[in-house]
Amino acid sequence: GQACNEFAMRYRRPRGMYFCEADRGHMAAMVYNWPQNDVRVIVVTDGSRILGLGDLGANGMGIPIGKLSLYCAAGGIAPHRVMPVVLDVGTDNETLLNDKYYLGVQEPRLQGAKYYHLVDEFVSAVRHRWPNVLIQFEDFSSDKAQKLLNKYRDDVLCFNDDIQGTGATTLAGVLGALRAKGQCPTTLGNERILIAG
Repeated sequence: GQACNEFAMRYRRPRGMYFCEADRGHMAAMVYNWPQNDVRVIVVTDGSRILGLGDLGANGMGIPIGKLSLYCAAGGIAPHRVMPVVLDVGTDNETLLNDKYYLGVQEPRLQGAKYYHLVDEFVSAVRHRWPNVLIQFEDFSSDKAQKLLNKYRDDVLCFNDDIQGTGATTLAGVLGALRAKGQCPTTLGNERILIAG
């Protein structure tokens, strides 16, 4: 979280790609600026809900970088096969809108059709260059996350870690607890579950 809060102040070199409204109509060409030809995994955020810190806009790049570093270190994915991305759709964070060192678009966030058209163009562009790429949507605000997942899940190799990853991990824990009790997964419906927090 601190790395994202201080991303602009600690910026040393580009480590991902940024796409914004001014890039509309050019994204299919822009993806060829990425030097790697065999990208298999893209982690993309719009910076709207970073680690419970809220809207960090383009400073959210630390999240895709961190996730992909983890996938490389622990998951065995070669570093040249990943690409961190921020869809810089602006920010509603007043501090960032007034910060002369902020690296992102200093305008209010895109909303409605303009927002979804930008995401569509990005998805089309990366799938055109890398047809089999996995797109992980990360730290999108609740009002956008489910809509994006619903739109792309049947046609695009994608997932939303905050929705599906959290749910899968929780289910794995519950099934593990059943197994530890000596029960089979079909007994889950008989359990009483308390969610706290």
